[in-house]
Amino acid sequence: MNPIFTYVGSLLTSCFYILIMHKLMKAFFSCPSGNPLRFVVWTVYYILQVVPIIGVVISPPVMFSLNMSLVLIISSISYDAGIKRHCIFSVLVCAVWMLMEISVDIILRLAGMEGWELQTAGTVISLMLMYLLAITAGHYVRRTEQRDIPFRYAVAVLTVPAGSAYLMHNIFLITAQHEEYTSFAIISGILLLLLIYMIFEVYDRMVDDAEAQEKNLLYEQELDLLNRHAQEREAYDMEMRRLRHDMKHHMSSLLGMLQGDDTKQAEEYVRGMLQGASECRAEDVSRTGNAIVDSLVNHKCGIARAEGIVFDANVFLPAELPFLGGHLTIVFGNLLDNALEACREVGEGKRYVTLDVSYEKEVLMIAVTNPYRGERRKNRMGKYVTTKKDCRSHGLGLSSVEQAAEAYCGQVVADGQDGVFRVSVVMYGSEGQK
Repeated sequence: MNPIFTYVGSLLTSCFYILIMHKLMKAFFSCPSGNPLRFVVWTVYYILQVVPIIGVVISPPVMFSLNMSLVLIISSISYDAGIKRHCIFSVLVCAVWMLMEISVDIILRLAGMEGWELQTAGTVISLMLMYLLAITAGHYVRRTEQRDIPFRYAVAVLTVPAGSAYLMHNIFLITAQHEEYTSFAIISGILLLLLIYMIFEVYDRMVDDAEAQEKNLLYEQELDLLNRHAQEREAYDMEMRRLRHDMKHHMSSLLGMLQGDDTKQAEEYVRGMLQGASECRAEDVSRTGNAIVDSLVNHKCGIARAEGIVFDANVFLPAELPFLGGHLTIVFGNLLDNALEACREVGEGKRYVTLDVSYEKEVLMIAVTNPYRGERRKNRMGKYVTTKKDCRSHGLGLSSVEQAAEAYCGQVVADGQDGVFRVSVVMYGSEGQK
């Protein structure tokens, strides 16, 4: 065959390599990073596929290592996800691709092909099989944001495909020298592919388990918040019952004074009652008539002022809102708890919490502003994460708020800079609960 056609065909084949790898990455990752360096690393990867064509000989182990390293770099730069997930993807894909090529090569040799015919047919068949795999993965692999599995499990998952690739490479070398092991090589290749598939299934289940554990922690925090709110409501109701009970005695005392024409004493008694009631309600910064919001905001205000935190609230709400009480409790409780916790780390005299709440045209808008100390870290998805050591048990407050807001097609925006942290929440009452 004309060497020019061979050269052009090989260049097109390398483009097909790039297309397949791109489709596999799109199947496994959902958040493109937009990093301009991705064009550079894709170009380098293409050149690596072209290198064997121009006569540069690279040993298969070195070629495999270079491929895996470049796939890892490309996926890390092109898509936002945890580094462990990128490592697992690069090792799995490269190992499966290598096993596919070796298995196809052995089968074609067994069919009697050799030389240029073997090389061309093996390349085309393995590329088509990988392309079908990429299309299948695009339809069935979940591309939602996934939580990383623990490091020790990630190492265990990576060991199997990497070891399978090593074993298959050596089996191929043995088969090239001893044709009587061809059947053994084919069966080994199929079994190793099945083993890698099962490992991928195990990895998928481990991710599900990690996500379930995070959701359980989230639900525990929500239940704890709801329980505290229930206790606060119970204490508030007890206080109101006590006041109603005491009112009977107050009325009886006033009635006796009026019947005895002791108006002066009655007047002093009434003034004392009014002064006491005013003192009792001094902490109430929220008087909207909405029992849930008022009790939560006023309770957090009392905690803040007892700890020397300036609490400024501007709450303008109707008594009735088209949101579930549990969701309101989660949103207000978590936002104010996070703000108070951040203020406790700030020096005396610099602690404050500002709460702005309004409801206009069936849109609930909440904004909480507070100072903070230290640095606030974000993950690869751009979300703020806790700075505490026990990150599995903390840092779920904003996630809980986001989950509640999403029930009403809402959104949460958090921004921290220059020592000031602000969280804004929007919830749409007209959308109803999803």
